[in-house]
Amino acid sequence: MNTQKKFWLVLIGAILGMAIIACSCGSLVPTSTAQPQPAAGASMAGKWLDPDTTGTITTITSQNGGYAVVSVINPDRGQNELTKTSWSNGVLTWTYCISGGNCITSVTVSVNSTSLETTWSDDRGYSGTTTFQRQP
Repeated sequence: MNTQKKFWLVLIGAILGMAIIACSCGSLVPTSTAQPQPAAGASMAGKWLDPDTTGTITTITSQNGGYAVVSVINPDRGQNELTKTSWSNGVLTWTYCISGGNCITSVTVSVNSTSLETTWSDDRGYSGTTTFQRQP
C-alpha cells in the first residue's frame, strides 16, 4: 500500500474516531435534575394574590424544611378551596377546587421578593402560567 493511501486511511480513521468521541461525550457530561431554587433571601412563605382571578389569595407557610399551602381563599366564594399540597425536590405543588367548578393544580417555578411564578393545569385540560403577587 502506498504512502498516500495510508495517509488518507489514517486521516479518515482519526476523523471518525473524533466524531465518535464527540457524540459519546454528551452522555459523560453530568446533568442536573435539581429544581429552580428561590432567589437569595426570597421565601415562598406569605400571602399571594392570583391576579388572574377575582381576589384569590393563596397562603404558604414554611414547614419541615420546605413549604406548604395552608389555604386558597377567594372572598367572593368565602371558603378554603385547598384539596392537596406537597413539597418535593424544591417544588411546591397544590390543588384547589372551586365549589361547583373545576380543580386547578399549581406548580412553583421560581420566587423572588415580590412574585411567585407558577405553571397550572386544570381538570378540563387547560393549562398556563400565573405570576402571583406577594401581599402585605
